[in-house]
Amino acid sequence: MATPPTIPILDAHVHLWPADELDSLAWIQPDTPLHAQFSADEYLAATASTAGTLRGCIFVEADRAGRDPADWSAPLAELAFLARVAAGAPRPGQGHAAADRALCRAIVPWAPVAAGPAKLAEYLRRAREAAGPAWRRIRGVRYLLQDQPAGAMLAQDFVDGLRLLGRAGLVFDLGVDQHRRGRAQLEEAVEMIDRAHDGVPEDEKVVFIVGTLLSCRCLPRPCRQQNECPRATAPLSPWGRGVWQVLSLDTAGDWLSYLG
Repeated sequence: MATPPTIPILDAHVHLWPADELDSLAWIQPDTPLHAQFSADEYLAATASTAGTLRGCIFVEADRAGRDPADWSAPLAELAFLARVAAGAPRPGQGHAAADRALCRAIVPWAPVAAGPAKLAEYLRRAREAAGPAWRRIRGVRYLLQDQPAGAMLAQDFVDGLRLLGRAGLVFDLGVDQHRRGRAQLEEAVEMIDRAHDGVPEDEKVVFIVGTLLSCRCLPRPCRQQNECPRATAPLSPWGRGVWQVLSLDTAGDWLSYLG
């Protein structure tokens, strides 16, 4: 029997944190399994079975932003940690070695997009300083919208912040959540993307990578050309049609579904 081809793996969404920075992860309760170090050492142990196929991963921010939107210390500390991993410059006790720099293919840090373009530009300047030589690995930013009130992503400051990202050549990692807001948030996302692109030259339009939290067991990947997926056994749900609407936009990336 022929040996099946080896398929290389790029792990596209990885969160890492060292034990000495756990206090900045307010969403992790002390009595839960996540309240521990999850750094490169732990990641490599968990993915040992893929050692021959794993080509690297994309480090994504882990929601370290505090309640004070003007306090950027925790997100910048997180970026500095990820930059050390990417640069192969380990700090004792933080669970990574110099060789682990080969893991990092890209970094997606937090950024205060909702603060408007002036504050966002200042943050990006400070982020560049925190990242040092690893800045070349920064491909985009993330600002969680799943738990924001209705209309938050349609605020003018937010839209203008997105336009700044487009001019800077940075992607925006967009998440919408069926659990909290359902289809309404997805419809808002479509309008937000339209506003962010309205009147903007093609080469300055921000690109969106879109992910969703789903409560259903599965959702067939929608076709970009039609309202039903040929691999599905039934027409797409209203949520699925909304997903299709987002994917039909030229500057929206592939849909990533996180099943919950």
